[in-house]
This record gives sequence, structure tokens and C-alpha cells, in this order.
Amino acid sequence: MAKSSPVDQAAGELYGLPPDEFTRARDEKAKELRSQGDRDSAAAVKALRKPTVAAAALNVLARSRAKEVERLLDAGEKLRAAQEELLSGGDRAAFGQAVARERELVSELTAEAPAGLEEKVAATLHAAALDPELAEELRAGRLVREQEAIGGFGSAGPAGPAPERDKGSRASGRTRPPKRAKAKPAGGDPPSRERLAAARTDERHARRELEAAERALEHAQARADAAQAHAAEAAERAKTTAERLKDAKRAQAAARKAHARAERALESEQRGPARKP
Repeated sequence: MAKSSPVDQAAGELYGLPPDEFTRARDEKAKELRSQGDRDSAAAVKALRKPTVAAAALNVLARSRAKEVERLLDAGEKLRAAQEELLSGGDRAAFGQAVARERELVSELTAEAPAGLEEKVAATLHAAALDPELAEELRAGRLVREQEAIGGFGSAGPAGPAPERDKGSRASGRTRPPKRAKAKPAGGDPPSRERLAAARTDERHARRELEAAERALEHAQARADAAQAHAAEAAERAKTTAERLKDAKRAQAAARKAHARAERALESEQRGPARKP
């Protein structure tokens, strides 16, 4: 197994901490990496964002209930596959079973959430089940903020029973004639729930790509800032060194003069006082 990078190691440690400890620990780790000469990793660690309280609770959940989280993500894969089959004319019953299983697992994990965070935790679990990229963040326990469920599977209830006949009709043994279908709008059929779900999924993926691009930009900016700070620090050190060199040269010149005077005085003492004729 390949050894993880210093940034991955740091992220794995930092996102397992309570939010109120994150910033201090992150800055200390960045300082440590910088002192070791790894300025790129230091800048990347410094750019790591503090998780929200809900995201931190989910990161803890991903670590403490890893098997259950893995079962949820597996159920999410099956749900996405069932959705694709349904859109291609597949079995609605199989899709309904996949939805029910995903909700069941989300409910079990949400029961472990801290009080007041249940709704945000549940929404993010639903979102991770339907988004492979977010699923990887949850699996690694490195979420930065909570997410909203996509596709409508997390909040919509199961389809209700078929409408009953009018009570009066049942009593008389007669059925009412079917209602005349409403005219379709000029723009064509209204979007089905499944097509709307697919559109929301596409929008979600596009938004995730945008967020990834923004994170990459932040990382690059952090590295640029670090490089600029390093250049400024180097220039300051060079200035200080030049000043110290001047002081050393002046001290050397003064020491030479003092040494010359001392040598002359020594020679004079060695010759002794001049004799009178």
C-alpha cells in the first residue's frame, strides 16, 4: 500500500477532531511542516477548512460506525442503478425497494446524531448515498459542511394507495364514470418525478465540480501566498545578514587597529627605556 502524503495524514487527523480544536491543530501542523521544509504541504494543510458542527458529527459517525456507513453507501449505489433502470422502463417495485432500504439505513445512522442535528445529518446521508464524490468524503470522514439530499428520495414518502371509489357508489354497487383527462400543456408532458430527479442529480454533480474547482483555486492561492511570504522572509533575512556583515567588518577594522597599538606598546616595553649618554 502506498504511503499517504503528509496532507492526507494531516487531514485524516484534523477532521476527526471537535470543531473548536480544528483551527489550532491545523495551524500547528502547517507550522510543523513548514519548519521541516515542506512548504507546499504546509500551504495545503493551512488551506483545509474548518468543518461545521453537523459535518464534524458526520465525520465522527463515519469513523465510529464505518460498517453501517458502508452499507448505506452500497444501498445508494443500488438505488442509483434502480433509478437508471426505472428511467429505461424498468421495474418500479425494485426502485421502491431500493428507496425503502436507503431510508432505513439513513434512519438507523441518524439515531446516532447529536440532538438538534438530526435533520442535517439525515439530509447529508441521503445526499452521500446518491452522490459518489460526496460518498467518498463521507467514507473518509472528511466532510466540511452538511449537504442537501438530491433527487427527492430523502424526503418524499412512498406512493400512497390507489384512490377509493366514492362511498355512495360503493353502497349502490355502481361506479362513477372516469373523469375526463385534462388537456396537456402546449409544451408537452410535464416532467415526471424520475426525470426531475435525474435533472437534480445532474445539477448536483455540476455543483460538486464547481466546488472542487473553487477548492483547487483556494489551494493554489494559499500556495501563492505562502510563496510570497517565503520570498518576503528571505528578503528580510538577506537584509539582516547584510547589516550584520557590515557590523562585523567595522568590528574587524577596529580590532585590527587595537591589535596594532598593542603590538607597538609591547615592542616599546621589550626595548626598555632609552639609555642616557
